Amino acid sequence: MKRRKAFVVDEQVWKVLVNSTQPVGAYQIANMLPKVSATQVYRVLERLVSSGKARRIAAGNAFVVASSKTDAIVICRKCGEFELLECPEAIEGLERHCDGRSFQAKQIFLEMIGTCRDCRG
Repeated sequence: MKRRKAFVVDEQVWKVLVNSTQPVGAYQIANMLPKVSATQVYRVLERLVSSGKARRIAAGNAFVVASSKTDAIVICRKCGEFELLECPEAIEGLERHCDGRSFQAKQIFLEMIGTCRDCRG
């Protein structure tokens, strides 16, 4: 079996993330891409997260495209739509709170689950 070049799989995974309106899991991505295993997808996602191009959403074990300035995400629990937010004031406040307790936070990323305006009616 012929191996695909890593950059080809990287591009395919990236396109899925960019075009997704909802956070998407590695197995979902693998199912969308013929001849790409979940293991390959996880490796790509790890590289994207490490480079700051994507974020892992712990609440749903899924991933979204993000910039290094993305501080938070709000996700609708009904439709799955999401919005990435930049909220440096909130992060700075949390960092000060941690510093005051001699806790060194390596990373702060807020996830908020709720109901969007459209789903509330």
